[in-house]
Amino acid sequence: MLQIPIILGSVREGRTALPVGNWVLAQAESRPDLAPEIIDLADWNLPFYPFSKPPAAGNYTDPLQLKWAEKIAAADGFILICPEYNHGPPAVLKNALDFVYAEWNRKPCTFVGYGGNGGARSIEQLRLVTSELQMAPLEASVHIMGVWGKIHDGIFTPDERDAKWLAHLFDELAWWGHALKAARERQIA
Repeated sequence: MLQIPIILGSVREGRTALPVGNWVLAQAESRPDLAPEIIDLADWNLPFYPFSKPPAAGNYTDPLQLKWAEKIAAADGFILICPEYNHGPPAVLKNALDFVYAEWNRKPCTFVGYGGNGGARSIEQLRLVTSELQMAPLEASVHIMGVWGKIHDGIFTPDERDAKWLAHLFDELAWWGHALKAARERQIA
């Protein structure tokens, strides 16, 4: 079973990331090949990267950075819940990605976006960032259009298109997750 964190990419009060993330989690839990969990960046309080050594150098010494590295290292792939802020991803999500390096490597990631154009510009930028982190950003993603009209009493209700694309996202994430996990276990360079 693949360990798949669903990272909530917003910490704003009243954020849409939480109902969307809860929908993704509920759907993922129905799959026998995925072991999903929510990672809420609001619970982590990662400061903007303050350390003198870049994460790619390794050798973390800060306790919070070590804890974040351990959490990310345990994953087999990721689903990033990514709103679009001013044509890009929220700073808190980019900072969380920048906080460690090797722990992200050789793992698939995919995206559930919302906001302008279904979060397309946020996802586009995150594909570049995750590629640089040596992740495998997948084509499969969900672009939720009109997200605010789909949330009532804190619950996201998808339309048929959202549900169809999420199922595709899970299929692709499972395939790539198993393939890359097997490769990592064989220590293919």
